[in-house]
Amino acid sequence: MFRKDTGFGQIIDEAVRTRPEHTAIVADGIRLTYAELGEKVDRLAAALERDGVQMGEPVAVISRNCAEFLIIELALYRLGAVSVKINWRYSPEEIQYLLELNEVHLAFVRYERWDWAKQVVEANRERNIRFISLNPDEQGSSPFERYLENAPEANAFRPRKIDLQQPLLRIHTSGTTGKPKCVVHTHQDFLAEIRSCLQALGFHSGWVYQLISQLFHVSCIGAYMTLSVGGTLVVMSRFEPKEYLKSLERERVTGIGVLPVVLKRILDYPELDRFDISSLKRINYSTCPMPPALLAQAMEKLGDSCEFCQSYGMTEMSSVVTVLSPEDHRRGGGTHLGSVGRAIPGAEVKILREDGTEAAPMEEGEILLKGPGQMRGYYHVDVGVNETALKDGWYHSKDMGWLDSEGYLYVCGRKDDLIISGGENIYPKEIVDVLMRLTDDVMEAAVYGVPDPVWGEHVKASVVMKPGSRLTVHDLKAYCRENVAHYKAPKEIEILKELPKNATGKVIIRALIEKNCG
Repeated sequence: MFRKDTGFGQIIDEAVRTRPEHTAIVADGIRLTYAELGEKVDRLAAALERDGVQMGEPVAVISRNCAEFLIIELALYRLGAVSVKINWRYSPEEIQYLLELNEVHLAFVRYERWDWAKQVVEANRERNIRFISLNPDEQGSSPFERYLENAPEANAFRPRKIDLQQPLLRIHTSGTTGKPKCVVHTHQDFLAEIRSCLQALGFHSGWVYQLISQLFHVSCIGAYMTLSVGGTLVVMSRFEPKEYLKSLERERVTGIGVLPVVLKRILDYPELDRFDISSLKRINYSTCPMPPALLAQAMEKLGDSCEFCQSYGMTEMSSVVTVLSPEDHRRGGGTHLGSVGRAIPGAEVKILREDGTEAAPMEEGEILLKGPGQMRGYYHVDVGVNETALKDGWYHSKDMGWLDSEGYLYVCGRKDDLIISGGENIYPKEIVDVLMRLTDDVMEAAVYGVPDPVWGEHVKASVVMKPGSRLTVHDLKAYCRENVAHYKAPKEIEILKELPKNATGKVIIRALIEKNCG
């Protein structure tokens, strides 16, 4: 499917050649055919080549979702430069840390706060970083648009021969437990990951895929998959239920990828029934665990015409490692709905006991992974960090779980999130799942351990209630005591307006713990 003499930028070549007039990207009023996308990518690559961007040179992209983001990345991939994805929500200090870590001298930036933008530019005056802004200015166009307008013609660029073992991108972990780590992937990693994911997830040329995941995050792999099969990618820059649903209806979207919290906001939107989303045939959910009650609610509301698919993975594995297919969702009356599925083609999963031996089926331990998209390592870390993370060729995920006799993986929670109260092991996910059964009242929940003078730790829950709910903390505690073992029931429950989250929608448990212990 993919050629060996060129890099990841080739993923659009087939569609540019065979269906040039088909819509490739829809984003914020911009519509690009594959012919237009290919031309813009090659013109930008030619301009960057003219300006001296070298093979292997790190170039940062700092922007919320937009068509320009994809044009820039594809041009970098064609050049053999390294795309450095940086979270646009980061503070100036965090952005500065990653610019320096990655030794960046060219950055494409869409500024969200001009005061922060000035701080970043000022901090890098002596480092000679060139910033090309995607923001429109007083002339009505952006410096990026003018840069592209002044680029050579597309046919001036001759695709470079790229060793597939060369770095493709540096992408950063979510940093829920500290500073983000920089993950290095090669062209080979991502091409192999795309190939395996296409087999497992069944994307095809008729696909109209709506993306809300941020392009700086590895969960954006659905965007690359869509473009690689010549489908149409509908890019959303932000989530607002009404606009999201209007887009589903207008573009006749066939597939979406969502976080559980996004799916819940869609299901709870009071005017959901006013939108014609009958074109929707597939909902892929991933990144965060899906509470069983929320999945049941989604399947009840949308399951007549729409199928569901879950994927499990992480940045270090180029995204997807296991898939719970639509067939698995229906099989045996939902026998495997509590799992995250089985390994995609080329991937392997095993469970490791504390003593380093392999666990038996149904026995809990740390989840170890091996697969086509496995990282080459973290950039600029002590050798020991990479040796530990990739010991014996397996990525040690620090997720805890178990495999059944058919190879379905069940995730219990993070090794670091384990609560030990009075010598008993408690996984927060179990209590979160119980709280989320209250679908009419609970919007979100986070569970974690806090210091206890008697038991070492006790369970605490932070909960966001749906507007109009009349349930009290006393009601929530009573419900938990009725549905989990007494020692697992939260001793404390607080009701918050919102939970602290990182850019990928994951709750920052560390922030909740520090609030309690600080």
